[in-house]
Order: sequence, then structure tokens, then C-alpha cells
Amino acid sequence: MRKKLMIIFASIMFLYIYLKSDKIFDRLDIGIMNAGVLPMEEINLLCEGKEDTFMEPEITINGGEIAYDSEQNLLLVPQNLSEELFEGSLEAPDGELYFLEDKALTNKAETIRESKMLHLFWIRESRCWMYNVYFTGMPVAAVTTKETGEEVKKGEIWVYDPYHSAAQYQKAECVWHLRGATTLNYEKSSYRLTLTDQKLSFLGMRRDDDWMLHSLYDDEGLIHNKLSYEVWQEIAASNHVDYDEGISMEYVELFMDDTYLGVYGLSERIDRKALHLSEKDILYKCKDQKNPGQDDFYSELTEEMSPTFVWKYPKDFEMEDWEPLKKWVSIFCYEELEDYESASAILNMENAIDYNLFNMLICGMDNIMKNIYFQADYQSDGSYKFIKIPWDLNMTWGNSWIDDINCNFNRFQEKNFDSYNGWSQDMYCLYEHAPGEIGPLLADRWQELRQNIITKESLYEKVDAEFSYLYDSGAYVRNRQKWPPKGEYWQDSYIYEYIDRRIDFLDGYIGQMRD
Repeated sequence: MRKKLMIIFASIMFLYIYLKSDKIFDRLDIGIMNAGVLPMEEINLLCEGKEDTFMEPEITINGGEIAYDSEQNLLLVPQNLSEELFEGSLEAPDGELYFLEDKALTNKAETIRESKMLHLFWIRESRCWMYNVYFTGMPVAAVTTKETGEEVKKGEIWVYDPYHSAAQYQKAECVWHLRGATTLNYEKSSYRLTLTDQKLSFLGMRRDDDWMLHSLYDDEGLIHNKLSYEVWQEIAASNHVDYDEGISMEYVELFMDDTYLGVYGLSERIDRKALHLSEKDILYKCKDQKNPGQDDFYSELTEEMSPTFVWKYPKDFEMEDWEPLKKWVSIFCYEELEDYESASAILNMENAIDYNLFNMLICGMDNIMKNIYFQADYQSDGSYKFIKIPWDLNMTWGNSWIDDINCNFNRFQEKNFDSYNGWSQDMYCLYEHAPGEIGPLLADRWQELRQNIITKESLYEKVDAEFSYLYDSGAYVRNRQKWPPKGEYWQDSYIYEYIDRRIDFLDGYIGQMRD
């Protein structure tokens, strides 16, 4: 009986698949995305007697441009992964568009996930040309240069986002330049980009004219920065500190001057707007792990200077505006900590505790003092309290800097499972000075975060979601083809193992601080 039921079930499933495939192939008869679908024989007939010459890719999707790579003769067409069918309308200035008949057109999800190449013909009155086509489940951005200066370039950027229908296609004039320190030496560059004629909201983020394009070159998994920002935002949102959540980052596939550059992290900047700074607040950025000396506080940078700290706000900065930070440095970098009360008074303790626990969780060795924005929050009595905001979170979740180009200067290391490193400078000093005061605060807050934010299950789900999106969009495959690893130094499983082992270690390490 059981065998008969299984046969019946299998027969029903076969019939369902057959009928569904028939419907899919029927759709091919009426075209895909306003383009026809023809076998090669019919395309050859339509192209017969016409000149086979290159035509500028003036094809659009829903009125927006399509990104083009000239070396590969490649068009990258964005799609919403949640939609079953290929969506949008392809249009050419004249003539007709035809996809070469391919079974891949019958399975959108598989075609996108496996990054299958299709072919699109543009047939005009006297000419015929074929483009290679990939569909992507990720938003696409393209930057075009119009004018090149010594450092800054001028041009325009457009972004096509299939997930925010209110602004699928957006275009603006812009200027941009290379950004980063160590990353300036990478093959895949990062950029700071400023819109010159308007402010726009990209990929559901805030409306702004100042954006970052992070190359993610030293992160083969591509998720360390984005995952870290998302976890910090959850932690910060659960405390009582206003506007310390930092910034958001979203993925795009980037083209520059008709060249495919791979997957980038498009992010907001940490600035006055993100932190809602008042006129009396001050914002600094730490650029180095070293303890600053008297000559490391400068309002302007030159080629000869590489100070530990630089100022970011206000614009009209005076040398006396360094005084709040110099006080922080003197207490926490030169052991001038006289008593717990006065030292802790210059910190927003909720933020200080959360930042410390967060950095211990991710083992952010590059974020102990470097890559932190220090906000001096003005108080009504004229004093300041410091709030820390994390930045540049690629060396995290088990990955550490290693001076080896063969692993893109970044390698997963098991020693980070149970490393005591990750303490922020100020909290380490306070704990060393007054463990009976700081220890219980850290332990209690850790236990609170372990209830729903820092759980293995919630972190696994976040990692699952990031990897699923990267793979299902086909973008991970294309990025790896563009930037193949120089060695086998990364596996996706590493980050799951790190989460498991690191949380177990911190449960014991931080838990004992209550005693």
C-alpha cells in the first residue's frame, strides 16, 4: 500500500512539473522582458544580409541604463529574487531585441544563482549584434568618468535597485577619489563618492550626498563588515544612548567606465548627520593603534604627517577643541587614572560597555583604538562624555591581519577563538584599576545581550541570510571570477565555527568578572 501511494505521489509530481514547464515554455513564446525568444536558426535568418558590427549598448530596463563590461561584451541585468518570473521591460532605441532560446530562461532562480550566461541580440535595419547577458539578484551601480584630476575624478553615478520600487533607477553627477590607508595598495580599490547636484537615498539607506564604496577585497567571504555593522546596530539600539548605532551598508555590483569591478559595500559615512551632532559636539577619528604623542593632534594633514587622531567635526575647528580628547588620552593612554569616578565620568558608560563587549565578541584587533570615531558629547555643565562608534570592521569574526599578499593580507586564525584581546583602551584601564566596579557591569550587560541579540542561533541566522543573498544573487560567483583568491585561505564554515567557539569562551571569561 505504501509503495502504491509513493508511486501515485511521484506521478502527480511529474504531471505537475510537466504542466508547469509547459506554461513556462509558453511564456517563452511571448518573450521575456519585452524581448522575443528565438532559436539560433531564426535569429540567423533575421540577421542575414545585415552587418555584424558592435553597437553601443543603448539598451535600457524600465527606462534605466544597464551596466556594461566592454572587455566581456557583457550586460548585467538586475532582478528581484523574490519574484518568480523575469521582470522589467528591455527597450532599444530602434530595431528589435531577441534572447537566444535557452532552457535557462525557464528557471529564473537557478539561472541567477549559477550565474548562467545568456545571449541577447539587437537586430536593426542594417546591423545585428549579440551581447552576453547575466542576470543578478543584487542592485547594480555604475560610475562613469567625465573629467580626471590629479586625485579627484568627476563624472556621474547611477544605481539600479530592484528592491525599492519607489526609486529603482537613480542618477546623479558626482566626484570621487580613492580612500583607505592599507587598502590603497590593494588591486581592488575603495572609493569615497560625493554627489554634486543632489542628495539621494540609495538601497533604502538615508538620503545623503556623501557615500563610501568599500572594495571588501581583504574579505573573501564578503560578509565581515556588513555583519559587524548589523550586530552593532542591534546592540546599540538596545541601550539608552541616542544615535550611537553608526551606519548601514548594503551590497552592490559595481561597474566603472564599462569595467566590472565585483561586489562592493555601499555605505553611509559616519558624520554629523549620522550622529545628530550639535554645534557644541566634537567628532574625532582614530587612525592608528599607537599611543598618541604631543604631536599627534593636528587639524590638518600633510604628506609628512600621520597623526593618531584627526578631527572630523565641526568644520571651523580650533586647536582648543582637542582638549576633551587630550583628557581622554592622558587618562587612558598614559595611566593618569587617579580614581574610578572621575575617569568613568568622561565616558558614556552604557556605550563604553557595549562597545567593549561588541569588540570582544568580534575580536576586532584593528578596532581597539584604531578605526573608531570618538564623539565628544557636550554636556549642560560644559563637560564632555565620549561615545565610540565602530568603523572598518573587516578584520573580525576570526579574521586577522597578516602581511601576506597571497591571502589578501587577511587570514582566519583559530587563536582568536579564545583570545583575551578585544578590550577597548578605556575599558581595559578601568577594569585594571577597579575590577570590582567594572566587572559586574560587563558581566550583567553580557548576560542581558545573550538573551536575544548575542545568541548563537541569531548570529547563525544573520550569517545564513548574508551568504544566501550573496550566492542566490550570483554575485559571489562573479566577484570570485573577477578577483580569484591567490590561495585557499577561506571557507564559509569558519565564521560559524568562530561564533560557536568564541561565545563559549566569552561566557566563561566575562561570566567570572561578576565574582
